[in-house]
Amino acid sequence: MIDIDQYLEEKRNIVNLALKKRLPQSGPPKILDAMNYSLEAGGKRLRPILTLAVADTLDCKSNSIIDIACALEFVHTYSLIHDDLPAMDNSNLRRGKPTCHRVYGDAVAVLAGDALLTHAFEILSRYGQKEGYAEKSVKIIAELSSASGVTGMIGGQILDLESEGKALTFDQVERLSVMKTGALLRAAVVCGAIASDAGSEQLKILGSYAGDIGTAFQITDDLLDLEGSREELGKPVGADQERYKPNYPSVLGPENARKKAVMLYEQAVISISTLDQPAELLIELAKKLIFRNK
Repeated sequence: MIDIDQYLEEKRNIVNLALKKRLPQSGPPKILDAMNYSLEAGGKRLRPILTLAVADTLDCKSNSIIDIACALEFVHTYSLIHDDLPAMDNSNLRRGKPTCHRVYGDAVAVLAGDALLTHAFEILSRYGQKEGYAEKSVKIIAELSSASGVTGMIGGQILDLESEGKALTFDQVERLSVMKTGALLRAAVVCGAIASDAGSEQLKILGSYAGDIGTAFQITDDLLDLEGSREELGKPVGADQERYKPNYPSVLGPENARKKAVMLYEQAVISISTLDQPAELLIELAKKLIFRNK
């Protein structure tokens, strides 16, 4: 039986240490401080842990998998810095601390986000310079670029901005969430699979699993924004309602949104159970991601 809380804590500690080691060691102090501040603000490190969990599931022995995990977290943290800016969500709190732009100003926050994004791809490029890793590196860079670009996260952010004050259908909300949130979660799983030399059938199964948990994760996020507290979440709540942003609870109703998340979890379990490797770890992770309370 897997103790998922212990697993998460162990991997979170590994990721936190690795992130510190992989930050740039030279450059203007203010930008380095802003990058470090945003990374050290905490967070659950779900995306890099997903990458490591896929590697553990596929019995990958390479120590270099941590490079992929760190690149995912750099991209995720950059997106949070930019999301919080006054021109975007205008948030003053992230993970219980003042947001990057509140501490360093808008201009430095923009550049800190840019620096984390570009550094992620430097890490992946260096990973590809290791013997036998070049082809995997190219595939991983392509996957992460697509997930974080206009067909993924950035495209979803544009749809999110354009949705304010509008009545969207379920399909429109789903498309928005799949791009804005689901794409990077899926990339965390798929990049871990590529780095672990997964076969085509394994990639297909893991991609399906990731798609289901990505959508369910967003549903839970929407419900927490509606029903959670600032103290529990470490960030302002009720932002979607305040800005008249449609989301899963607003189009389905809270109870039906909850049922949808459960259905997606069950689909993810069915999908990952067909993997030709023991899948208990990924099942427990999905449960933790979807049925969380913060």
